[in-house]
Amino acid sequence: MNITEILIPAQEVAWLPWAVQYFFYIGASYAAAILFLVALFFSRQTTHHFRVALALTMAIGAIVGPLALTGDLHQPGRAWHFYFHVTPWSWMSLGSFFLPLFSGLSVLTAWLYLRRDIAAWQFSESPWLRKVALLTLGQWQSTPKQLLMAASLTALSGLSIAIYTGAEISVIASRPLWHQPASALLWFTSAFVGAIGFTLLTWTLLPNATKPALSCADRNIIQRTSVIAATLALVLVPIWASNNPSFSLFADPVWLINLTLMAASLLVCIGLALLFGVLATREFGVIAMLVCSLLCAWIIRWVTILEVQTIARFDVGDFAYQLPAGSAGWLGIIGIFGLWLALALIASELINTKATAARQPQAPQQ
Repeated sequence: MNITEILIPAQEVAWLPWAVQYFFYIGASYAAAILFLVALFFSRQTTHHFRVALALTMAIGAIVGPLALTGDLHQPGRAWHFYFHVTPWSWMSLGSFFLPLFSGLSVLTAWLYLRRDIAAWQFSESPWLRKVALLTLGQWQSTPKQLLMAASLTALSGLSIAIYTGAEISVIASRPLWHQPASALLWFTSAFVGAIGFTLLTWTLLPNATKPALSCADRNIIQRTSVIAATLALVLVPIWASNNPSFSLFADPVWLINLTLMAASLLVCIGLALLFGVLATREFGVIAMLVCSLLCAWIIRWVTILEVQTIARFDVGDFAYQLPAGSAGWLGIIGIFGLWLALALIASELINTKATAARQPQAPQQ
């Protein structure tokens, strides 16, 4: 009898950390677009600064996310193939049209809402700051109806991003953990957790001299969004993990740690959200909430997108992933977050909320 051994070498992951970053930032962006529309409907209860933070989260994520996507495509020039070789049956091809539309609408909606804040610099004593007011592109006034229409279109466009990003991975039948509705739903629900984290981070970056405390309506949106989104994601985690036919993730020591991290981060987010009425009065409480929300959204995407690729499809063995230090690893992650933070810092300085905050109707504090 002849024994023939077939050895399959470990395969490199196809979806690099760039893909995790893309899902992380674009998810927070489209979730912030939906929350911004909700905040506009309750404009008499929510504070202007909270809506500014949502608008900036939406716009900055819509700029930074696609940049991370070009890194995942391995070469930025590859993107033009999507437009010269259209394949309507491919979700990735459809996404090449959905994504620029959403990014453009996000920036347009944020610009329409922030025009009055930018225009306030025309009365500044500094000639350089007076030039910032030119970004309004004229003295015309945008009406609330126009803003609401733009925000509604952006939210609808954001839903198209949620559908295509979930579908483009869930259609991959070779990965059972991806090839299920639970994966797309898990990314969608956890996107709102990330949006809350980025919104609170943007809110903390706004100048403290003119920034009022979060109103009761602001806290309610943050609290209810976090509790509902994190609870739904927590329910989806065991459903998602159960759909692996090759071995039980709950019996594997490494995957048990991954699943525990996902569940624990969601539970902490729920706990902090339930206490946010008290935490919102302290800067440390807001920071704890935003850090936990961002870590939770990141852990879910890292485990469900990148760690899943370490599971062997045709073999058995340990195909552990080692995060490199270069642009495809730590340097890329830090660089993209640094870009997001730099844009948020610049925008928070260019937006003069002092003049516009006074004209916004504020809800009584409770």
